[in-house]
Amino acid sequence: MMSPISVAQYLEPGKLNFDVVIFDEASQVEPADALGAVARGKQLILVGDENQLPPTGFFTSVNNAADEDEDTDGLATSDLESVLAAGQVCLPTRTRLPWHYRSRHSSLIAFSNSEFYGGELRVFPSTHISRNSLGLSLRHLPQAVYLRGKGQFNPVEAKEVAKEVFGHARLTPERSLGVGAFSMAQQRAIEDEIELLRRESTDPMIEEFFATGRDEPFFVKNLETIQGDERDVILLSVGYGPDENGRLALNFGPLNREGGWRRLKEIAGLDLPIIDYPLPEVRAGIERRR
Repeated sequence: MMSPISVAQYLEPGKLNFDVVIFDEASQVEPADALGAVARGKQLILVGDENQLPPTGFFTSVNNAADEDEDTDGLATSDLESVLAAGQVCLPTRTRLPWHYRSRHSSLIAFSNSEFYGGELRVFPSTHISRNSLGLSLRHLPQAVYLRGKGQFNPVEAKEVAKEVFGHARLTPERSLGVGAFSMAQQRAIEDEIELLRRESTDPMIEEFFATGRDEPFFVKNLETIQGDERDVILLSVGYGPDENGRLALNFGPLNREGGWRRLKEIAGLDLPIIDYPLPEVRAGIERRR
């Protein structure tokens, strides 16, 4: 078992060949990176999801044309062709695995199943339909303001997410937690607010919750890096919304660009097991959607 890059680096060409080469998460591998492993095999099996976010140049390409209305963080969001996309053109046999077993609540996969998989996924029904602590929940912050062109983040929402993180750490520290932000700017704002609260806190239990040595440590990530992460609780911070003048610009960063629907799928529940607001005072303000 080796990564494609390791195969190219450590296996001398012509010295070691394989009867079968298997790529897991083939939608995440660029064809150029895969070539060294493919050339060493007699048969090729590609395992992946064409609807999943492909390799991206988000962190390597500078977008000099970005204006103040675009939340690009100064980076291009063009997606690259994967070895899975290339293989779909030339490989003779395709097989779909219909079972979805990762989500512990059926509402988490319902949107993806309907919009991206044609309702073909077989989903295990949840035994906790009536419990507020499982499934998808929405908390609306009408007082929040998106600072368009002034940092491109939502400070009110960042503060509320940080408060919710600390509430989780106090009340349910045994449950793992992650935060996903729709943009890098919102991610940084949330991290800053959490850091401020940590400096003010004197509770050793809080710091223990944030320790990096846990089996599933706490994280704050953006759409480009949150793929595949699983936690007991996931908080998603949209960030985008009306500005100080009440104007809502229909620009949502990477979601507006080519392949943005794949980013939407990543946050639609396929890879995020549970979204939950454990605090009673927070639950009171939740609008539930079916």
